[in-house]
Amino acid sequence: MTSRRQFRSTPALLARRGVLLSGPALLLAGCGLLPGGDDAAPTDGTTAEDADDAAAEGSVEDAADDVDDAQAVEDADEQAPGAASTQAVLDITVVEVEDEIVAGGLMQRLEGSETLRHPFAEVTVTSTALLDSLTAEQYTALTGEEVPPADGTGEDGDEPVPATTLLPGTMKKFLLAAWESTDAQWVPEPRSGPSTTLHIAYGGNDDIRVTSVQSGDTERSGIVLAVVDATPDPRAVTLRASIEDGAQDISLVDGSIVSTVAPRLYTGDYAVEVSDAGVFETEIEDEYGTAPMQVRGTVESALLTSFLYPDSTATWGGMLKWADEDEVFVVVQLDWEKNYSSNITELGEVVLELPDGTELTPEQDPVRIFSHHGSHTATFTVPAHLETATVRITPRYQKALDSDFDETHDPLTATLTFT
Repeated sequence: MTSRRQFRSTPALLARRGVLLSGPALLLAGCGLLPGGDDAAPTDGTTAEDADDAAAEGSVEDAADDVDDAQAVEDADEQAPGAASTQAVLDITVVEVEDEIVAGGLMQRLEGSETLRHPFAEVTVTSTALLDSLTAEQYTALTGEEVPPADGTGEDGDEPVPATTLLPGTMKKFLLAAWESTDAQWVPEPRSGPSTTLHIAYGGNDDIRVTSVQSGDTERSGIVLAVVDATPDPRAVTLRASIEDGAQDISLVDGSIVSTVAPRLYTGDYAVEVSDAGVFETEIEDEYGTAPMQVRGTVESALLTSFLYPDSTATWGGMLKWADEDEVFVVVQLDWEKNYSSNITELGEVVLELPDGTELTPEQDPVRIFSHHGSHTATFTVPAHLETATVRITPRYQKALDSDFDETHDPLTATLTFT
């Protein structure tokens, strides 16, 4: 059984219906069938019969108009339950965007984005937008999903009505953000094998694993759609780069660096100037009767870095990975040339002297630094904001066939200036 519909007519409608109900009475009065029909005499020269006819005609027309108005209201009342909201509040956190063209039309170029620097990844945020709503067409283009039903439809067996407007929720907005990543030209470049993983982090948690990048395969880009607070914190949605337990985040809200394992990356250049480098030259007689071993060496170059990939051969200093936040690695490259001798061993010493007199030793074994097939590289861990230091090399030689031979030479030095 169909329940009785509540009466929803307005006072104005009731007034109009009152006119409709009084129409027959007016007709009867005009015909003289009701008392008082002859009491009101016309004053404009018309006969009572003419007045009665005019009154009857006007009353009928008014009655017809009232019937039409009443029917229109009734029709509107019938349609009201079906005129439900065509809006829907989306229940999403963050998704990758499918249609770059539609997204591009909604975003604006972000000026002043910082650049996240990471092995194999140099990331910037290129465009952003904060939106109050999305149309159904925009939502489908951005997400590749069908629009959900409008709120309040599809309940109690009713047919769901597709939403035409998508909302982010109370005190929320939609964030659209585009990012791109290129090769960071990291020096020294991690050797084959390692890769940097890129995630989209929502509320600080890895939400979407985007991709991984490695040597020779670094070009990446993407767009994300997220629901954020109306005035979002920069940490709300980030792109996170990570390698060997070290992670950094760039905000997809405003392009700022919001977390880093290596603050020194963003407080100055990693350039190192080498000056006043001494040159060492010597000849040592070989007991085998071959030509003397000739040695010539100097400090060739140096660089700063916050990350050295774990290297079993200790080329760059062994299992160092990331420097602490208040430290940085100084990699000193020597130009050290000599002809090979199985009889003569080089046992030179390399130290890095800081302005306060502190002497640091390298991460590598000195034998590996100076051997004929060695890396000729010395790596030191120094304070992150060091401005200058002095490399001091003290050459020393021994002979396998002459246990009494032990020759130490005057040190040579070079000045390092960090910018």
